[in-house]
Order: sequence, then structure tokens, then C-alpha cells
Amino acid sequence: MSDFEVVRSDVEGWDVRRTGEAQALSNYPTRELAEQAARRQQEAEHHSGDADAIDVRQDVFSEGPDEELHIKRTLIGTGAVIIGVILLIAVVAILVVVTGVTNGS
Repeated sequence: MSDFEVVRSDVEGWDVRRTGEAQALSNYPTRELAEQAARRQQEAEHHSGDADAIDVRQDVFSEGPDEELHIKRTLIGTGAVIIGVILLIAVVAILVVVTGVTNGS
């Protein structure tokens, strides 16, 4: 069994990845380039020319990293940043009015 497989990328092109792993090692625009890269990688690791054939899986798409979207947390964080900026502007404006700092003479 091969150490590497070539699968369709869920974004674009073809991915080379280790067999059984979800994370791609590299991405190529064509299947042929991906197969060549996988063969080179396998030969480099085995240091011999008799490495196993590369698995090409046209029915499998490469999975991206497992990321969950936390919309509520994102909106709360964005709101906190906006409120912080507004408060900073208000504090600077109050300091300008209280100290009487103006542009000019």
C-alpha cells in the first residue's frame, strides 16, 4: 500500500496527502502533476525505486481543517471592538473639550 494518495481538492485542483490523513501536503492544478509529486515524495522517503503505486482517489475530496463557525461569539467580539472604538473616540473628545486643546494659535 502506498504512503501517499492523490485526491480532488475541495477548493481547486488535486491534493497530495498521506494515506489516512485529512490534511493535504501540497496542491496541484492537474492530477498528473499531483501524481508525479506524490511519487517523488514517496521515492525520497523510501530511498529506492521500488515504491508502491500512488493511490488516486477520484471519488474522494480532500477535507479542509475541521473549523466550526461560532457566529454568536464572532458577533459579540465584533460588537465589543466597535463599542471600544466608540468609547475611545468619546474619551478623546472629552479630553479635548476639557483641556481646551485646539489646532492653531
